[in-house]
Amino acid sequence: MPIARVAGLLVGVAACATLFAQPPTPSSVLPRLIVDAGEVARTDAWLQVPLPPTVRGADLHLRDEQTGDVVPLQIGPQREAWAVLPSLPAERTVRYRIEPSLKETLPDRVVAARDVSRVRVSVDGRPALTYVGEPLRLPAGIEDVYERGGYLHPVTTPSGRRVTEDYPPNHKHHHGIWAAWTRTRFAGRAPDFWNMGDRTGTVEFERLGRAWSGPLTAGFEARHRYMDLLAPTPTTAVLEDWRVIAYAWPTSARPAHVFDLEITQTVTGMEPLELPTYRYGGVGMRGRHEWDGKDRTFFLTSTGRGRLPGHGTRATWVHMSGDVDGQRAGIAMLSHPDNVRSPQPMRIHPTEPFFNFAPQQAGPLAIRPGEGLTLRYRFVVMDGPPDAAWLDAMWQAYAMPVRARVE
Repeated sequence: MPIARVAGLLVGVAACATLFAQPPTPSSVLPRLIVDAGEVARTDAWLQVPLPPTVRGADLHLRDEQTGDVVPLQIGPQREAWAVLPSLPAERTVRYRIEPSLKETLPDRVVAARDVSRVRVSVDGRPALTYVGEPLRLPAGIEDVYERGGYLHPVTTPSGRRVTEDYPPNHKHHHGIWAAWTRTRFAGRAPDFWNMGDRTGTVEFERLGRAWSGPLTAGFEARHRYMDLLAPTPTTAVLEDWRVIAYAWPTSARPAHVFDLEITQTVTGMEPLELPTYRYGGVGMRGRHEWDGKDRTFFLTSTGRGRLPGHGTRATWVHMSGDVDGQRAGIAMLSHPDNVRSPQPMRIHPTEPFFNFAPQQAGPLAIRPGEGLTLRYRFVVMDGPPDAAWLDAMWQAYAMPVRARVE
């Protein structure tokens, strides 16, 4: 038998051995993935499902039991599997076998390149977003009190147009996409973690966690500290964990950079962090400084409202855009239905390129010991003006993904 053929057989045996906790078994008892489309038809449907410990290995794929078609899988750092299913009719259940893949490993289309405390994410070789961990050198004329890290900037469209801003001169505490609370009460004090110039609170980068790249997704994890500067000595009030996942999104409709931000906040002691009613605070999004002015930034909400009519109302998504090099570019922020007080109220600035889902507009909130608060948002970054129907479909896919389970 030729040496190459022997080597191929050995690779296949090794792949099967790593896939299962027990020796190889007949195909009739291979692990099976059951996928339910739900009430709507799906095209290029994203699937994410945790794998049980009995399913091992990194080079796996799905095989449709009816058609025999093969769908590649990407295995994430927490043993979650990602796949893109080409189409699913409404009310349809599809069964797949989870098999070892003997093909060459797919190239990493989405790359999270780590550089000390910074992570640069690219899709198909094009920059998509950068995470800033440790603070960067301050721009000229910016006071030290405004120094902070733990945010995303720059964020760019598929054509390379930047849509975010860092340290804008009229709001020096704004940083691309970032998180902080404004009006708070903690242990009898009132630190403001948003308006850093008041010197009552700040948010500090603590560390980067794991990062990964892959053919379908790339991402990273990070931790921040909310520092109460009104305490006798600076005190950590809240620990904030970020998980960012960027996708190689199918381009059948229109090119877009798509990424998710999941934030989990927990108080460090036995005191709650109270969030009184206020018009802004939470996860903010700052557009380019050139978009300053009431006629230079354009907003559209999922309810069809613009800038002034949209402020203080509730929506599932908002799109913010402006002109870059003579062409429109923008970013949409989609709010997950599991978020507190969903659909959340919105802060839309009347003259500046700033947006914020602000659940505390609807009344006081609190992060209590042992409970925590999780906020989930998807960002869609694109060239050109917004397409409301397309963004509705993007939100539907985010809010109601396909249902899947492993047998």
